[in-house]
Amino acid sequence: MNVYLYQYILATGILALQAVLLVIIFLMAIKKDTGIRKHFQRYGMWYALVVVIASILGSLVFSETYAYEPCKLCWIQRIFHYPQLILFAVALKYKDTRVWTYSIWLTGLGIIVGLYQVVLQFFPSFAPTTVCSIVPAASGCGDILVQAFGYISIPVMSVTLYTSLIVLYLLQKKRT
Repeated sequence: MNVYLYQYILATGILALQAVLLVIIFLMAIKKDTGIRKHFQRYGMWYALVVVIASILGSLVFSETYAYEPCKLCWIQRIFHYPQLILFAVALKYKDTRVWTYSIWLTGLGIIVGLYQVVLQFFPSFAPTTVCSIVPAASGCGDILVQAFGYISIPVMSVTLYTSLIVLYLLQKKRT
């Protein structure tokens, strides 16, 4: 499989996930999520595990099969994605829903880094004025290696996967 086909296969999955997330968020906003909430409270950790596996496999195939060298911000995002595989696998084995407490912290930090990289890529004029200047501009973090459907880049994929974990976390919470 060539790299362009792989990019579009991943991007199509991300596009579908974004559509599903929009529907779920809309239903949550209008308080019509009762059946959805019950479903995700029962199977949410399994979905989270699938999301984490997809993020790990997606990033590893890009770097190991297609030789896309990850930039510094991509490495930081991987640091927040990869441990979640172990967290959710162990939590599923022991049926421990407290995993969401640990996952949300990793997810929150990862989405901040991912959003910063999206700004670097798509709004480079804003990058020098941002408060957080983690990475120098010459590091390659602003380079767009993948851009499917006009906007889906590797950091957009990462942010989408992190967003899905946040939505799954919110669906896990009990209503008060």
